[in-house]
Amino acid sequence: MLISLKHSILNTGTVSLLSLSSLALANPSYAVSIDLTSWNKIGDVNPITSDQATLNSGTLNTVATGGGAGSLEEFLGVSAGSLDPDPDNFVFSTFGSAIKTTFAGIQAGDVFNFEWSFSTSDPDSAFVTINNLVIPLAASGKVFKYPFTKAGNYSVGIGIVDVNDAIGGSQFTVSNANLKPVPEPLTILGSLTALSFGVAMRSRFGKKNSV
Repeated sequence: MLISLKHSILNTGTVSLLSLSSLALANPSYAVSIDLTSWNKIGDVNPITSDQATLNSGTLNTVATGGGAGSLEEFLGVSAGSLDPDPDNFVFSTFGSAIKTTFAGIQAGDVFNFEWSFSTSDPDSAFVTINNLVIPLAASGKVFKYPFTKAGNYSVGIGIVDVNDAIGGSQFTVSNANLKPVPEPLTILGSLTALSFGVAMRSRFGKKNSV
């Protein structure tokens, strides 16, 4: 009867542990909102609030592209000419606006997201920069997602440029930016909890059986 009781207690503890572990494993990773007012800006970025920023081109307050001191490329930390949409076919950027920040302590699997819309009367161009990578965005607008594949610190920029002229107003609106952490640490925590609890229970009942 004593052995049966011990087995019952052990089984109950195991079931409780598995339930707790399941909760840890299933616990979702919630996205963390990003305050856009904390980002650095250049050119015509107006208005800007914690959850939305409007970047403009074709206005007097934009800055020149092409590289060099004070250029949009220098601000974003990307190569000179990398903001030109199609230089092989003589499609060049001229002036633009941008915002940027640094994401510190990124883990592999973290995902950067934001919603966006692009209103233009010209063939202007919008883009995202991740370190020295320039990612062009189509003119339709939807949701941008970028999964980080390596851990580290990342310089992230969002911008808009005039193409082949400096006229024709365009607006690029960014909203609801967030960073979704990778969920794996929760899985590891649940697994370690289950392992340590199981070892402790086995050791405890093993000692009693020996006595």
